Amino acid sequence: MSENTMIKKEMTKDTRRLADVVEVVADATSVGKTTTAHRVCHIYRDAGRPVTLVQIESGRRRAAETGAADQTIFIETEEFATAATRTGGLSGVLTQLWDVLVKLPETGGAVVVDWAGGTASHRLDVVAATAYDTTLASLGISGTSLVLATCAAESMHQASRYLKTLAQVAPVLRRSLVLSGRAGGFDFASGSEQAEGLARLKAVAGKIPVITIPHVAGRALEICADAGLDVATAMMTDIQPLGRRLGIDIFRAASCASELALWWKRSGVALTKALEVPDDGNPAA
Repeated sequence: MSENTMIKKEMTKDTRRLADVVEVVADATSVGKTTTAHRVCHIYRDAGRPVTLVQIESGRRRAAETGAADQTIFIETEEFATAATRTGGLSGVLTQLWDVLVKLPETGGAVVVDWAGGTASHRLDVVAATAYDTTLASLGISGTSLVLATCAAESMHQASRYLKTLAQVAPVLRRSLVLSGRAGGFDFASGSEQAEGLARLKAVAGKIPVITIPHVAGRALEICADAGLDVATAMMTDIQPLGRRLGIDIFRAASCASELALWWKRSGVALTKALEVPDDGNPAA
């Protein structure tokens, strides 16, 4: 299939300097965090860097590994209920994450953290308690947070609040606002509630990178997620087996493959810009 050729050409070594640890966060669910985290993992693998995906999710929603990362670590959100009995409190729940991070200077790998929806307060508490930004810097590790928002007014409001708090508790941690097309585009009518919400969100974001991940028509991303199929794997699968895996006919499978290939290219370009470490050394620029 023609999409395979395009993807294979893009999967070449990248010499640009990318952050060592990336956290994909949002206070809401169904905004595309996990899909984004998997796409980021592939960017590192294409750059020739081993990558570990740390997925913080409810044990009830734990899915099988998709192969997006070289290694996947699952931390169940239910474990936060035991924080009071652990050394370090909430940060004690994340011991597996810390163990991987401290080894990054010697391994040369990267870590992508996919935080579950509804855990924003836990994450911010951990960031504050561990002096996360300065602790990473002391280890020589560059980090960045990708804060996602969809076109829903409440999602944009939550992202605004999250960015404000993150800037207070981790002022030197690089961060980017990711406008996720999961629920549709951001071309709002002038004067609408959503247009005003987007303007407020961008004002809060200020000078940090603001990137857009395009909307995918036809629910291609959703049906892949429902089937436990990584996007890269879906695009590299022949049409007939893909249709069987997704439970759809060959014509819709071909359409999905085309939509996924376009999303893959555009999202890769946008996310790579957010992951690049600036030459000026300002991590929060």
